[in-house]
Amino acid sequence: MGKYPELAGKVAIITGGTTGIGLAIAREFTAEGMRVMVTCARNVERAERAVAELKALGNLHVAYFVGDAAKPADVVRMVEVTEATFGPIDVLVNNAGGFRARGPVWEVTEEEWDWVMDANLKSAFLCTKEILPRMMQRGWGRIINITSEAGRMPVNRTAAHYAASKAGLIGFTKHCALESAGSGVTVNATAPSTTWSERVQGVYRDEESRKMIEGKAPMGRLAEPEEQSGIVTFLCSNGAGYINGATIDVSGAKVML
Repeated sequence: MGKYPELAGKVAIITGGTTGIGLAIAREFTAEGMRVMVTCARNVERAERAVAELKALGNLHVAYFVGDAAKPADVVRMVEVTEATFGPIDVLVNNAGGFRARGPVWEVTEEEWDWVMDANLKSAFLCTKEILPRMMQRGWGRIINITSEAGRMPVNRTAAHYAASKAGLIGFTKHCALESAGSGVTVNATAPSTTWSERVQGVYRDEESRKMIEGKAPMGRLAEPEEQSGIVTFLCSNGAGYINGATIDVSGAKVML
């Protein structure tokens, strides 16, 4: 039995759930006995590996969906497939996103700006738009948006469009929380600092780069994906029922607001 028995059997969608923080959240949800749909934009092989890993943990109620969370038709299909597979959706984790390159704002192309906004912000909008009314109608639901320290304050030079999209996600979280308050649905966000996920390992692949980024962390190391997932599971629990519209920093003292 997991830490939160009330979550057993709940149906969850985790966008970008086949790697990094998303996969760590899926592991937590699986341990709680939840029915989990992980999604990714295109990498079927990675999705299959993720589901195999999750099933090996003992929960057979896991599946994957391949589609772009920033495309309305894909989101509609994602919801249809999830409901047909597991039933009505109780939990939505908007985790999909990222950015492709660091650099100053004057080097950001319009295409790159649009891609990052779609991946980080439009995807959350489309998924929430499709799922939130269903949750409100049933009188219970949890939406957790995975934003970033970059959306809280410029703690590191990442990319202006990434920071803007993540700050927008925080504002989106607050407004959705207010719109759905009192319905039995809560909408919150977490703001991770740099986490040693597969994507970050690819950016800081050599020892010198890793030491540089670790040197900016007050705790002297980067967070592990598993250190970002526990708060998400808690926000789904009954104990978090009065937490609504919050953004919780999981940054090892790097961001304190």
